[in-house]
Amino acid sequence: MIPIAILLAALPIPGQVPGRTSGTAPLEVTLAYSAMRFNTIPAGCGCSWMPGGKAEFRVAFSRHIGLVGEIAGQHAGAINSAHQDLSLVSYLFGPRLSWPVHRFTPFVQGLIGGVHGFDATFPNPNNSTTVPNNSTNGSDAFALAAGGGLNISLSRHVALRPLQADYFLTTLPNDAANRQNSLRLGAGIVFKLSPPR
Repeated sequence: MIPIAILLAALPIPGQVPGRTSGTAPLEVTLAYSAMRFNTIPAGCGCSWMPGGKAEFRVAFSRHIGLVGEIAGQHAGAINSAHQDLSLVSYLFGPRLSWPVHRFTPFVQGLIGGVHGFDATFPNPNNSTTVPNNSTNGSDAFALAAGGGLNISLSRHVALRPLQADYFLTTLPNDAANRQNSLRLGAGIVFKLSPPR
């Protein structure tokens, strides 16, 4: 899919002035698919790929600096020998640095917030399970995401994000270190609600 996105980016856009930097939109909304390599919830379950999606909102204060808020959801089935499911909903916000060059806008960001885990059994503070298998008991914890990606402008109102990669940290209880170090990959469409002038 990425080679196709690169070919699309190389095509001329009607009405675009060659060599002109498009800048960044003051307000953007992104809808994206994401997949996360998630580990050790509960303890001993190993790693699972968790497909999901996210909605992201970005407000730009300048061509290079913006504030991002995102809500994301991931789900995986049969993550351990007990065939438990696991669902995660995260809510994060933080700064983004962007470098718009023509139609290409690479960026890096650091987001902090929280995560809610459910559809699985989580240990209580005394390191014992509080509910039986297949419970919908949930747990809340700190979350952090740091990474970057690339937006490719297709028009004044739409951009393609062919790839985004983030280190994703959560601190959900798991009868071990209560820390999960994960990799999250994604791609999506960016809607420029206030196009650059």
